[in-house]
Amino acid sequence: MLSAFSLRLAVSGVSPVLDRVREDVALDAASIGVLAMVPTLGFALTGFLTAAAMRRVSLEALLSLASALAALGLIARAVSSAPVPFLGFSLLIMIGLGIGNVTLPPIIKKYFREHIAPLTAIYSMLLGLSTAAAPFFAVPLADAAGWRFSIGSWAVFSLAALVPWLLMWVSVRRDGARAASSVDPGAARAAVKPWQSPIGWGLVLLFVGTSSNTFSMFTWLPRVLVSYGFTEHQAGLMLAYYAILGIPVSLVVPLLVRRVTRTTGLGLTAVALYALGYLGLLLWPTAHWGPLDTVWVWITVFGFAQASFPLALTLINARTRTTAGAGALSGFGQGAGYLAGCIGPLIFGVLFTWGGSWWASFGYLWLMLLALTAGVVLTGRRRFLEDRRDPDRAPQE
Repeated sequence: MLSAFSLRLAVSGVSPVLDRVREDVALDAASIGVLAMVPTLGFALTGFLTAAAMRRVSLEALLSLASALAALGLIARAVSSAPVPFLGFSLLIMIGLGIGNVTLPPIIKKYFREHIAPLTAIYSMLLGLSTAAAPFFAVPLADAAGWRFSIGSWAVFSLAALVPWLLMWVSVRRDGARAASSVDPGAARAAVKPWQSPIGWGLVLLFVGTSSNTFSMFTWLPRVLVSYGFTEHQAGLMLAYYAILGIPVSLVVPLLVRRVTRTTGLGLTAVALYALGYLGLLLWPTAHWGPLDTVWVWITVFGFAQASFPLALTLINARTRTTAGAGALSGFGQGAGYLAGCIGPLIFGVLFTWGGSWWASFGYLWLMLLALTAGVVLTGRRRFLEDRRDPDRAPQE
């Protein structure tokens, strides 16, 4: 739970104070574009590497490394005064967070096999809570102690997560039954190849569509809102509200996935909410329905569409039978998915710069909804990655 809460603080905590960072660190438009790509790029790189590392290194050791890298990067980035180190330490942070992204689903399957749905719900909820907390407190913290304190203070949570994982790692090394690896090497070598399965590619497309949309919003939503006349503080609150909306759907979606035989309807609902919310924001950003500003309505609509993210996370365990399978699917799905989705925030900003209108930028996100739709269809039916010919046989222990 500590790890889950620390996995999004560094992602959403910079954009509300980006103008202050830009002035002090001399970030130009290209540097900001690269900064927007860094989260998904770091997640992509670690997706492939972490999946391979799981065959030789324990999950507990990987989560210890994840927390340590994130804490180091957060502190070092906060004291950086030039674009290159600022961007470099941002990538280091995301590498640490990316290791955590890939490792948490299989470790839930390892330790909580009988409680995967509720644990995934809590884990997803904490991701949403941390995503909301960072932009909500970013501007007040920057006003009180400066932007460096604002973006660096989140290291305390990574350090807090590091302590219990180090203790777990020591415990595992002392236990001969667990010492070799948290993923059985024999099972890992048993040709669990997600790229040979529609489930693997479906999960990739889920992460492509979801990451392109959500990370574009985490990066650019404050800028979009400011362009429509809202203040920096209002925009930060709205970004926090958008992130908060991910909390209830994160609690509900994993429990729904456990109860339904097909998840297609749930996924397509998220696609429709994304599309409708974006259209409303573009057409009526400053309209009023009585005392209500419609911008809050549109953010609510596409905010609930974040259900696509806990859906993707839950399917990692729901579509696999073993810890090795979950690790392989998590690494491939998040690695390839984030790699393809990492250019989303960059393209979103470039299209606005070229055209001077947000329509082209949101048009790109609508295009990414086609990828999300394909992923929803490919992963919708209840079947398992490890099964080639008999998807209905009893689960393996």
